[in-house]
Amino acid sequence: MPIKPKFDLFISYVRSDARVKLGRRTFDIVELLKRELESHVRPKGFPGPSNFVVCTDIDDFELGGTFDQVMRDRILHSTGFLLVCSPQVQASKYVLREIELFRLLKPAQPPLAAIRGATPSSILPEFFSDQIVAADLTCPADATLREVRATLRRESHKIVAQIWGIPTRQVYDRFEERRRFIRRRIAAAAVGALGSLVGIVLWLGGEAGYHRVKELTPPAKLVSPAGVGFTASIPVVIRDRAAYIWKNPAIAPEKLDLSIYALRALQHSPSSMLVADVNQFAIVDISTGNSSFQRAFGGEFAGIATWKGWSAVSNKDGAVLIVSPEGTVSEGPRPSSQTGRRFPTFRETGPFRYGEHLALNEHYLASATLTGQLGILDRKTGHFVVADIPQFPLVEPIERKEDPVLYETENTRPISTVAFLPDGDLMFAEGGGLRRIDPSSGKITFLSHCPIELARQIIPLPRSHRLIVLTTSTLEELEMDKDDRSKVHCLRRSTLAPKSAPRAALSNDGQTLLVAYFDAAPDVWQPTYSLFGLQVRLPSWLW
Repeated sequence: MPIKPKFDLFISYVRSDARVKLGRRTFDIVELLKRELESHVRPKGFPGPSNFVVCTDIDDFELGGTFDQVMRDRILHSTGFLLVCSPQVQASKYVLREIELFRLLKPAQPPLAAIRGATPSSILPEFFSDQIVAADLTCPADATLREVRATLRRESHKIVAQIWGIPTRQVYDRFEERRRFIRRRIAAAAVGALGSLVGIVLWLGGEAGYHRVKELTPPAKLVSPAGVGFTASIPVVIRDRAAYIWKNPAIAPEKLDLSIYALRALQHSPSSMLVADVNQFAIVDISTGNSSFQRAFGGEFAGIATWKGWSAVSNKDGAVLIVSPEGTVSEGPRPSSQTGRRFPTFRETGPFRYGEHLALNEHYLASATLTGQLGILDRKTGHFVVADIPQFPLVEPIERKEDPVLYETENTRPISTVAFLPDGDLMFAEGGGLRRIDPSSGKITFLSHCPIELARQIIPLPRSHRLIVLTTSTLEELEMDKDDRSKVHCLRRSTLAPKSAPRAALSNDGQTLLVAYFDAAPDVWQPTYSLFGLQVRLPSWLW
């Protein structure tokens, strides 16, 4: 008779390696991971308890019996086995014994591994390979508890998908749908608690969304800013060779001289900005103005992107440099490419050209040009994403169907912006239309949405399907349809006029949007409930 599992996952780890200090408190990262895993609800038709169940060596072990007896029982009654690979694994007799028991009890079942300072093959190469990695529990040293939990939540989707044998995207969508359901239930209960007819009338009479809550006092001259960001939740606007810092929004900002001239700037970390000049770039500490990393770049600067300490900078020659959080610089591959495969008039063969618009996430680097070519580099393999079927009609003669250019617009119409969504898909804007790409397959979906102007910037909102799209004169609040990937719902439109040409950044908590303009004072936007000119800040759990 087959053994009925009591647990979905048994986690073997070294407790001392799992401790992480966040602020003044110390946490066990495996315990945090366990909470995220056990928040997943079991799909209908899957046998077992209502939620994913994890077994660890503290919360789930009963008194009585020897270590081997207890371990045998727990490992035998767990569907999967996950080893947290950390530096002290080989020195822990308990972890080594758990691995030995797993191999003895389930010799045909492959284990799973999570990286925490060591790779699987460096611990037990005869048993583990780097191909069994299910999750990466590595967190930056300056990460906050919120950021760590967000990382563990993302990695938990991958682990649950492997244990239950369903796609990661399905796990993510089910998890996000349940979070929205809980939020709606809490919000409904809160509104119901108000209980009075007057309160209901007032609620129905207002409008919820991102509103301009304050206008920052500008310095004497702030025209065409290079970029915007935050340092410790304090708004920062960079222009020329200076950073303007609004510690008090009611008065003019402090001016901080920078070590590099800024043509373009993006948030790099909670306290630094990536700044690009004509032919050099630097990572600038906003508290001092000094550069912790600076490098010259052959050719004139074209585009930049950042993601959790990673940076990418392209030049007008079509090359790109990728900089790791540790400062290691690598040049992006440039395989042979043939542009103009859709319209022979524009046909040109040569090395792939990285464009003016870049986007980064943990896995990919996306590039789009002002002449309408888009490609996605898989940073882990060094290869470009190539769709099984070309994403646009090819006009003969062509050299080959496979090409680093994944998509090409009609008549070289510009691609105006690109951004990765929280679920890993890439969104880009072409004319007045938005498109969505699944990088795992290269499939492009043309999205159905309300009429909007040419998008200048796409800002996905964390932990939701919502996004902000900035055009020259409007701020659009959109939401991806939960059931139909080809639909986008237009929630709200705010007119920016007489201000124009916005450039924005979202704070770490996702609750404050800083918008700077070509020739006007910057604004701070927040999710609020607006009624008769009064604005009430909406809590993050409700928005």
